[in-house]
Amino acid sequence: MDDTIGAQQLSASPIADATILVGDQSTDLEKLESQTESAAGLHFGDHDEVSEKERAGPARQRDDDRRRRGPLDWDSPDDPDDPHNWPLSKRMGLLNSVGLLCLSVTFGTSAIVGGIPQIMQQYHVSETAAYLTVTIYLLGLSLGPTLGAPISELFGRRIVYLTTLPLAMCFAVGAALSPTFAGHLICRFLCSLMGSPVLAVSAGTIADLFRPAEQGLALAYFCATGAFMGPTLGPVVGGWVATKKDWKWTQWVYLMLGGAVMIPLLFIKESYKPVILARRAKKRGLAPPAKLPARVALKMVAVITLTRPVKMLLTDPVVSSLSIYSAFVFAVLLAFFEGLPYIFMTVYDFSIGDSGLVFVAIGVGVLLSLAIAFVIDRIWYQPVARTMPVGEIPRAELRLYCGFVGSVLLPVSLFWIGWSSRRSIHWIVPTIGAVPFGCSLTLLFFAVATYLVDCYTHLYGASALAANNMLRYLVASVFPLFTRQMYENLGIGWANSLLGFIAVGLMPLPFLMMKFGPGLRERGLKNLSS
Repeated sequence: MDDTIGAQQLSASPIADATILVGDQSTDLEKLESQTESAAGLHFGDHDEVSEKERAGPARQRDDDRRRRGPLDWDSPDDPDDPHNWPLSKRMGLLNSVGLLCLSVTFGTSAIVGGIPQIMQQYHVSETAAYLTVTIYLLGLSLGPTLGAPISELFGRRIVYLTTLPLAMCFAVGAALSPTFAGHLICRFLCSLMGSPVLAVSAGTIADLFRPAEQGLALAYFCATGAFMGPTLGPVVGGWVATKKDWKWTQWVYLMLGGAVMIPLLFIKESYKPVILARRAKKRGLAPPAKLPARVALKMVAVITLTRPVKMLLTDPVVSSLSIYSAFVFAVLLAFFEGLPYIFMTVYDFSIGDSGLVFVAIGVGVLLSLAIAFVIDRIWYQPVARTMPVGEIPRAELRLYCGFVGSVLLPVSLFWIGWSSRRSIHWIVPTIGAVPFGCSLTLLFFAVATYLVDCYTHLYGASALAANNMLRYLVASVFPLFTRQMYENLGIGWANSLLGFIAVGLMPLPFLMMKFGPGLRERGLKNLSS
């Protein structure tokens, strides 16, 4: 098969459901769809084809392109206002600031786990009920794209970063001080709901800052240092804080972290192209672009973030199978929030604080995945990307190499931890077994996310990732509710083996996508347009 796919060819795919929604406004909605999914943080691979032509064409061609496109565009390929042309230090500064923001939001998922026994005592609830504080937080995170898309599309990314975290922090206070368990759960849900838009919009910031060939590695860096580092560090900090103070201090630490993160965010610049150009047009006295009616815009957001994702989960075998795989891997991480403390407290008599330190091994694996992703990107992806003609990208299947490694490491880690956790074996052995899990967690997520985006580009890529996000959080949210019962009834070895056997069953999926993916996604697109 040819190693390239035409970006323009993919962009020509029909969007029948949008046309049905609004009739003769479908042309405007196609444009809005691209803008909205980019705002949702789900738009990668914008090749800025006209800019490439401008680089190659003579001055007259550039003038013709400028007149055809209108006044609201970059002045030249080297326009200093274009985030792609910002100095690398400035782009990395923004990326790191957003990564720390996502770290703080996801930190709230797991930091409270160390305080579960105290929550049980304070609110007089069972352990299963107490773990609802984790479940409800994950349900709130699943709504991020729905909230983030319209805000970011209308007002830019910076406003989302500056407003959502302070609101989340207010509800964290409510969760800590609530006199009732019901009030605590409501505040936990609202805390994650207010913080969740940054998880969606942050991916759009990556697309703003880095050109297509750079976005894959930038996403891997972001996941390893931000998105997945938060839930990994949560039990480490939360376990010790809950032991030395009480469970409420897990929320106070969340507030401290959020407050520290807000300082660099105050100095970041807007990176969303339409907002930058609209502000510049106003300064230059140019007419702003016409806006679609709010009713139309809201319908389009509903299509991208809710209606179409559900349809893709039900009818598209690529999206559904990879979403199930992502959901399982993330669910295992959530199961470990309860499973690893159970293992090390039961077998090795660790305290809650000591058992939380085991998650450092997962964090090491997450960081190790960045090195693996870098090597794979340099050996397999970049050589092909450098040979691409204008408007074409390497075939999506090249994104799956990270998934090959992650799919093998996942069952290895699960069996390793399960059968080495016994008193006759030193505790460092199962702890080291958590390293390949952290590595597989990030590699698989990175492979699935970039593969889906490269498969469907800006027309359906947003909905594909929204579907993946939706299923991932919904499935993962229920795992903490039965993890302890699973370990108690099956035993540590067989409980981990159950998860390991599922991982073995899913392991061939990236390899199958390498061979059958193009045909499957073509069938899925036909189902969507029918």
